[in-house]
Amino acid sequence: NDDDDDEAFVSSRRRLFDRALSSAAIASSLALTGNPSAASAKVVSLPISPFDESTSAIPSIPERDALLQAIVQTKSSSNNNNNDNDAILRAIEKLIPLSPLNGNSEKKKYDAALDGEWKLIWYSSSNFSPLLKLPSPFRPDSYQYFGAIAAAEVGEGRVAQGLSGGVLSALGPDAELWLSSGAVGREGDPSTLEIYPPFRFQLGASPSYGESKPKRTVVEADSDAEFRKANARSAEAQAAPKNAYEQLYLEDGGRGSVRVSVIASGDPVIVGEMFVHQKLR
Repeated sequence: NDDDDDEAFVSSRRRLFDRALSSAAIASSLALTGNPSAASAKVVSLPISPFDESTSAIPSIPERDALLQAIVQTKSSSNNNNNDNDAILRAIEKLIPLSPLNGNSEKKKYDAALDGEWKLIWYSSSNFSPLLKLPSPFRPDSYQYFGAIAAAEVGEGRVAQGLSGGVLSALGPDAELWLSSGAVGREGDPSTLEIYPPFRFQLGASPSYGESKPKRTVVEADSDAEFRKANARSAEAQAAPKNAYEQLYLEDGGRGSVRVSVIASGDPVIVGEMFVHQKLR
């Protein structure tokens, strides 16, 4: 019945949240022991101001406001430390069950909500993109592209991550690194995107929302194993199943919408990593 489905849905997301929380705790512990390569939770960008009139269509709820406020406070802190990030994790835990699309199995609703450009504002760890471990001002900004903008830039049926600014500014004022892949909503559960080859790592320009500019392909891989090998992953990681990327909380209010996501399965190096993005357009 519906009650059982809702309970199973919340339980599933709770397990994923616990995994991400564990990942962040382990990373924090490693950082305290002086391991310079340890990833840790970090705010990487401020959210859009709540006074921005372009976000007026998004309803205000206490749990959402608490998350964005915790991110602002952590970013403003000189430490951006583990205690600050604990407050973010607690806010995420309370927000996830309130996702506007909870339990919805209509792929078109998820496609519509995801469509656009999203900016990363917080992560639990950053093995998915080592450049994000750099300190400000060297750390680039990170974006995700879905739907029409992704189709224009990297091809139909694909999604992309873009990195620009920071150390990448040396490549040119509009330079952007693009990592793209195929992505299909899981049958019966479109909140989860299954990630497919070919994987392309390209150097190009930031999107102009007009005619796409040419990109130079640095790496192209036709399988998960091939791409992971190019990224110096272990034999275990190379043999792991394809990545699955789940949306734990997803708003469909246009600019300013908040999204919480997690790498639910696949490459063991990055499984459990959690992200908070906010839609720019």
